[in-house]
Amino acid sequence: MIQTHLLKIEPPYNVLNIEGDLVRHIATLIEVREVFDSRSREERIKTISHPVVDYGNNNYAGVVMEDVTLEDCEILSNPLSPVAFYMLSSDVKRKYDFSSFASDPERLVKRLKALGITIEWPMKKDAEGFDTNEPEDWFKIPISISHSENGSWGVESGDNFFSFDHKGCVSEQALLNKIRETRSSYYKAFSEHQFDIVFHSNMPEAQHIIAELNANPHL
Repeated sequence: MIQTHLLKIEPPYNVLNIEGDLVRHIATLIEVREVFDSRSREERIKTISHPVVDYGNNNYAGVVMEDVTLEDCEILSNPLSPVAFYMLSSDVKRKYDFSSFASDPERLVKRLKALGITIEWPMKKDAEGFDTNEPEDWFKIPISISHSENGSWGVESGDNFFSFDHKGCVSEQALLNKIRETRSSYYKAFSEHQFDIVFHSNMPEAQHIIAELNANPHL
C-alpha cells in the first residue's frame, strides 16, 4: 500500500540543482509505503520525498520529479560563490553532454538570474592570499590540450570560477573557436565587470595555441 501527501512550501523557494537541471522547489510529494525488511523478516514503513518543481520563465510548474528524491538534489546558495558557480557549470555541461547549449555561460547566468540567484564576483588577493575589497579584473586560466588518435581535440581548464572544458572538437581550429566563443560568452554574461581572460599551459605542444588565444584576449 502506498500513501502520498503533498507538502506545500511557502516562498521564497529554494533553487535546486538536479544533476544539471535548475528549478525552484515549490512543494514536496511525500510517499509512504510498506516494504519488507529481509534482515528482520518484518514489514516496515519507508518514506520517500520527491521534489515538486517550477522551471520558471513561464515554463512548466508543479512538475513532480518521480525519479528523484530530495537527497539527490543540491540546494543552491544565494549568492553563489565562484567555486560553486564553477561546479554548477560543470554539472550543466555533463547534463547536456558538453553541447553548445550547456557550454554557453551567458545563457547559464541568465537562467540563474531568472531564478533569483546572484553570483559573487572574485576579489583580488593580497600578498598573503586573502581577499581584498577590489574586484578581480584579470584572470589567468591554466588549461591542458588533448588530441586523441581519432583526431578529436579537447581542452580542460583548472580554475575555480571560469570553466573552459570542451571535448569532441574536430580540429585544432575548431578548438580555438570554441575556447574563444566561451570566453566571449563570459564577457557578455558578466558585462557589468571589466576584465580580461588569458590562458597558460605547461604543455610545450600547446604554446602556439596559447599564444594565439592571448594575442587578443577579447577576440
